[in-house]
Amino acid sequence: MPGTRSSAHLVWLVAAGLSAAPAPAADLCQGVPVDKQPHPMTALAKPALRAAVTDPDFGTILRRITDVPPGGANPVMKPLYSTVSAWNADESRLILYHVGSGHELYDGRSYRFIRALDIDPVDIEQVYWHTTDPNLLFYVSGNRLIRYHVREQVKEVVHDFASCSGTLSAGPDPMFTSWGSDVIGLKCGTQAFFYRIHDDQITGVATTSLPAPQAAAGGGLGFIGGYVVDLGMNAMRRLDLANPYEHASLGRLASGEDAHHAVAFDPGPLGSGVGSLVTSSLQTGASRVIVGPSTGYPYPPSGTHVSALAYRQPGWTFLSIVGDPAGQGVLDNELVIADTNTGRVCRAGHHRSWGRNNTQLADPYWAEPQVVPSPRGTRAVFASDWGNGPTVDAYVLELPTYRRFTASLAPNRTQYTTGERLTLSVGLSNPGLPTRVDLYLIALRPDGQQLVALTPAGAVAGALSNPAGWPALARGLDLSTPFDYLQPAFFSLTWNGGEDPGTYRFVLMAVEPGSLTDDRIDTWDVWSVAAASVTFAP
Repeated sequence: MPGTRSSAHLVWLVAAGLSAAPAPAADLCQGVPVDKQPHPMTALAKPALRAAVTDPDFGTILRRITDVPPGGANPVMKPLYSTVSAWNADESRLILYHVGSGHELYDGRSYRFIRALDIDPVDIEQVYWHTTDPNLLFYVSGNRLIRYHVREQVKEVVHDFASCSGTLSAGPDPMFTSWGSDVIGLKCGTQAFFYRIHDDQITGVATTSLPAPQAAAGGGLGFIGGYVVDLGMNAMRRLDLANPYEHASLGRLASGEDAHHAVAFDPGPLGSGVGSLVTSSLQTGASRVIVGPSTGYPYPPSGTHVSALAYRQPGWTFLSIVGDPAGQGVLDNELVIADTNTGRVCRAGHHRSWGRNNTQLADPYWAEPQVVPSPRGTRAVFASDWGNGPTVDAYVLELPTYRRFTASLAPNRTQYTTGERLTLSVGLSNPGLPTRVDLYLIALRPDGQQLVALTPAGAVAGALSNPAGWPALARGLDLSTPFDYLQPAFFSLTWNGGEDPGTYRFVLMAVEPGSLTDDRIDTWDVWSVAAASVTFAP
């Protein structure tokens, strides 16, 4: 069944994304309440695994993504921490921590479990996804910095800090690496320093009782104990913070300035403000209250965590606040999103966790929600005991701006006889993702084993049992810039009566590049799939 297809459309598919306009900065508050009025928390049943519910008080989507088995002192599955990215660069993978078991890898789109990770970081939080290569992560183990190739499960020593005879660590409250995945702050004994990966350099060392330095997003500055330092560990300025050890997250503003985002319960020595979110520029030291009494919000409730890890949306910062677990007042038990570039704030849901007020766990620390956004900021993962429950699971907030890469496939009808014409429409909707995919369009014959793969060179016969041998419709399709494509007559065929009678199944599938070479189709390799069945009777 060779059929015909438009070569012009095939050329477009290969070039798609290369000529599309860059994705504009998203308004993550679109469709989310921006008022400052109470949204008292109302009852909501705990959703089933991977089921989504609508927060009745804010109208946003909350999806449960784990189902931790009960039993033991702390039955918990949660994000690592609010200051390190949970998702990889293209959001296709997600790391969660299973208390008592270790770090686990999930499909970042379907949230299905893939496998336990064979890594041994010095601490739970000190695992860092690479910000451009979705297959890489870094972690500190012993006195070495390790680069881990996730798909291949291969460990590679980036640097052996052989002179470190003590514990090498990024500190008790580590931030992320620089947003270029190039600079990390570390400490061994009393020696604090920055290490730069691309040229394998320790850029500066200082003897100090302060905790480990933390790399700023831009990769040229750092933060340690309230001080802004350069990579040589020279103090540049001191931020006006009453307590430099409150929960905070390092990020970047749309202007390119590095920023320190923190909760502040007291004014700084020079008069900086109080709030659940106070943003300070590392370049100038200037600060601004984003969420606090001076901007119309309550005095900061307790149990606030801050995350600026939406690194593809610089300036957008997420908060998880416990306060009063009953969630009756403004900010209590809420997830909050703020654009620190403009001061725009929205309140996105009740996380329904009691945090350190939990009375069911052996250690109530594990019930802290510790929200962390995805790189695009259209989703955020958090932990919840769902109303002081005996277990803690991971949940995802899916904002109205969240879009997946989707494929669609539709025939002009479902039943045909000799002389009738089949036309097949093909659609792709891409929100703009920093990745590439291989695209396949196949027609499975009625015997369920033989197939025809449609390619730019024509139709090629193949077998369902041999995906490694399937030729692609397009390889390495660039998704980095957004596009929407719909062609109503991408493929056409006039049935001549010589075809096998029965049901033909057409499948359009986008997968990670090269992922079919192992002759398997793993669900976590699939970005999107669309299918349509038609029946031919001569």
